[in-house]
Amino acid sequence: MNSKKRMQQSEIENLVEIAHQKASGIGLGDVRINILIKHNNGLMLDLLNLRLAPYGLSSVGYFVMMQLHSTHNNLANPSDLCVRNGETRANMTRICDDLTNKGLMKRVTNLEDRRRVDLSLTDEGIALLQTVVPALRKDVDALFSVFNEEEKATLVALLVKLNQKLEALA
Repeated sequence: MNSKKRMQQSEIENLVEIAHQKASGIGLGDVRINILIKHNNGLMLDLLNLRLAPYGLSSVGYFVMMQLHSTHNNLANPSDLCVRNGETRANMTRICDDLTNKGLMKRVTNLEDRRRVDLSLTDEGIALLQTVVPALRKDVDALFSVFNEEEKATLVALLVKLNQKLEALA
């Protein structure tokens, strides 16, 4: 899927099982769910990066562009994008510099506070999203076609429930 070779999920599970046995004397139990979620997330990001590469984008750049595109007037402060994307300021600066250098994003002075700089997608950035998003939607639809509608609804409900628990613990 990408240049780095990922271990198969079963190999990872076996290694983690051995580590758990050595550390605690018990098997994986519910840890297996965590391994499966993490492994599937990695595979989905690999696939996304593979699909975005021909457009000169990475998944993080794409996520930032989509977050920016979802805002009112197509404007956002870099700090807000950090929070929305879970990125550090340093990494967000690197991502935005890359998108700006590619002509997909621009920095604009905030009209209310001239000391503040906001970010905006360029016409080229918007046009690229209008090309990329439909293509990615087809990929996502194809990926999740492995499930019927009832299974999808169950999966969504379970993931929402897990998300609520994780947010409560954070």
